[in-house]
Amino acid sequence: MLELYYASESLCSQKVKLVLAEKNLEWKHHPLNLLTFENLQPDYIRLNPKGVVPTLIHKSQIITDSAIIIQYLDEQFPPQLTPAEPASVEQMHDWIDLQNQFPMLEVMYGNFRGIEGAILRRSVQIKARMLPHLMQSHPELREQYAKKLKVVEQLNFTIRDVREMKSINAKIEPLLDQLEAQLSETTWLCGTTYSLADTVWTAVLNRLNELGFGHFWQNDVRSAIASYFNRLKARPSFKTAIQDDKMPLPMLLSGLSKILLYVR
Repeated sequence: MLELYYASESLCSQKVKLVLAEKNLEWKHHPLNLLTFENLQPDYIRLNPKGVVPTLIHKSQIITDSAIIIQYLDEQFPPQLTPAEPASVEQMHDWIDLQNQFPMLEVMYGNFRGIEGAILRRSVQIKARMLPHLMQSHPELREQYAKKLKVVEQLNFTIRDVREMKSINAKIEPLLDQLEAQLSETTWLCGTTYSLADTVWTAVLNRLNELGFGHFWQNDVRSAIASYFNRLKARPSFKTAIQDDKMPLPMLLSGLSKILLYVR
């Protein structure tokens, strides 16, 4: 049995859930509430030292990076989402690496507006205050918590730096230009067949659209991306992994209470 530790509406969790849906696989659900910081609890840190989602468990193997997870799933289960031609395989990995190296975490935390954005940014501040206490309470995990604290502090600094966020946001259009150039020549990112590269870009484009960047491929601007995004949304996996990926109300209320009332 496949087991997946994930969070509702998590970008990297959605990448993996898209592949699971494309392969019509059954899996055991382990939902984590990031708003109550379940991903920072000792039991999960022991499973995933970075304290991030998703984490896949299969045949006693623990796999903790979404890019590695989706490739593992493709090696283990049909149908194959990796092209047959070596050149296309290399191209697929290049497209996966390109989005993986792009600072989507900063884009998300820095650009969500309204109450959602305020909650997300406050959660980062709370994590920065919580982690030193976790280091003291669990000295056996001090190294893992210390590394996580550095990541959180850097994220908190970046998303509150107007100039830095402007610089990061300015990289979105050039990234989309690369995508547009490819999709002007091929139906999918690696040619005529849907691949793992398309799964990860499904999640990324959808998140950019949610953040208000969809105008970059609307109104006859980057029309190849617009058509591509419509094809992605028409796949059954999109509904399963993204449209239906909503945090249950009890988890949401618990998370909001934790964020809004946190005092330490």
